[in-house]
Amino acid sequence: MKDNNSIAVIGDIHGCINSLKKLYEDIKNVKEIYSVGDLVDRGKYSKEVVEFCIENSIKPVKGNHEDMLIKAVDNSEKLFRFMLKDAKHYYSNGGRETQYSYTGSRLFSDFKNFSTVIRKSGHYDYLKNLPLKYDIRKVLISHAGIIEGGNDVSILWNRDTPAFIHQLQIFGHTPHKEMVYKKNYYANIDTGCVYENKLTAVIVDTLNGKIDETIQVDIDLRDID
Repeated sequence: MKDNNSIAVIGDIHGCINSLKKLYEDIKNVKEIYSVGDLVDRGKYSKEVVEFCIENSIKPVKGNHEDMLIKAVDNSEKLFRFMLKDAKHYYSNGGRETQYSYTGSRLFSDFKNFSTVIRKSGHYDYLKNLPLKYDIRKVLISHAGIIEGGNDVSILWNRDTPAFIHQLQIFGHTPHKEMVYKKNYYANIDTGCVYENKLTAVIVDTLNGKIDETIQVDIDLRDID
């Protein structure tokens, strides 16, 4: 039995609900489960992933895809045509699959309806209020790595090597075939599930910032086919 210092952190999910459920079943005896964000887009089941995280008290940070969704929904209701640029940018970066999971339509002309539906579901407010990071003793969880002089934009979009901050940084955002783990420094746990690779979680001792276990499942192709 893991003690109360152990948490699990899940990598970028991107609408892969079947893969997430398989991974979740393999996570045992931890105090809490976190996620590095990017719950939505590209995979087929973004709505279901958000619902699963809410129902199972998984604690995501905000990813760049959640941020794009929020801006797109906000600006879709404005009257000026140039305001739709955020919606078009989001839609072309995997947002059409998120729209489909909520409305059954991939047409950009239906984006305003998607905005209405996701607001009514409560998921828009849930995603908008996700924190940018969790700071837990010797562990810091964010979507992209923390860099020196960084800000609220870099914590969502950074792809450079993170700064050394005397905590284990756990993040995703940039997919790799395998987890990239530098002991006492950082772990990138985005293993490209939605790109037909794997979904990864790590079990971490928050007192010493050590990864005790790595759990992985192969992509369930139902999530992307």
